[in-house]
Amino acid sequence: MGDSTSFATPQIPPTTEGPGLILPDSPLFFLDELKQNIRLFFAFSPEDKAKIHTAIAGERLAELRLMLLKNNPDAIKTDLNGVSVNLGKAANNIVQAQLTGRNIKDLAKIVNDDIRRKQETLDILEAESDGELKALVVSAQSSILESKVKVEDSLSENELKNEIRDDLNRQIEKRVHEASNSTRELFRDLDELKREASKSASRSLKNRENALKKAIEERNEALAKVEEKLLENERKRQDKLLEVQEKVAGEAREAVGKAQEAAKKFQKTQEEIKKIQQEGVGGNPENKSSGERSSGLSSPSSSGGSGTSKPSL
Repeated sequence: MGDSTSFATPQIPPTTEGPGLILPDSPLFFLDELKQNIRLFFAFSPEDKAKIHTAIAGERLAELRLMLLKNNPDAIKTDLNGVSVNLGKAANNIVQAQLTGRNIKDLAKIVNDDIRRKQETLDILEAESDGELKALVVSAQSSILESKVKVEDSLSENELKNEIRDDLNRQIEKRVHEASNSTRELFRDLDELKREASKSASRSLKNRENALKKAIEERNEALAKVEEKLLENERKRQDKLLEVQEKVAGEAREAVGKAQEAAKKFQKTQEEIKKIQQEGVGGNPENKSSGERSSGLSSPSSSGGSGTSKPSL
């Protein structure tokens, strides 16, 4: 049967029939089956047998609800099989009765309505189940549908039309429900894919972020190299500028020195001229002769000329 947890969730609503005194999970369940066989043995007409088989199917469906609550896979199998097998036998009994020529339309309607109610109950279980349980329910439903078709042949013409229409509507509703479930499953799968894609995108984004950081670091390194080069060039330029400035300053200092020296010579010359001029005005012979000797001037008598000669540097 597989994992028993498959039967933990699905349930069916309460049924109109009640379970037997001995349930399928009991070791004495064979006694209940023996009792049913005795009842059938004393039912001589196909109509009576059909009623008994329909009642047994109702007991098995009620027991199925209890076994689902107990989560007993083997008992669930027994009850599902009991429902489909007994409804099949009831349908065969209806066909036999019809072959005798007796009017069994009322009985056929009763059995048909009973089968429809059981189909609707199992539809609920089928919609809620999955795995092996769902497969068992689908198999039982297929067998029950065959039985219902047999019983419908014994209905009146109007009732047959209504049943065919209702059967089609029921099948359409089931397909719509299955499609809805499939759509929900598809959406769940898409959500899962979206989550996986989101995770993948996050990983990709992280990788891209790391790559970007690395690129930035490499870019910064390149920029740093450029800045270092620029700084080196600036240092060279500043060093060259300082060298030129130092050279200019040196030349300026040299020029200033020469100018200062020239100024000193000029100042000294001016002082000497001034001194000579002062001596000429004062009439000091000693000073004059001294001045003349020092300056290299001669008197008019010595020079033999007339007039006055100017001092020359």
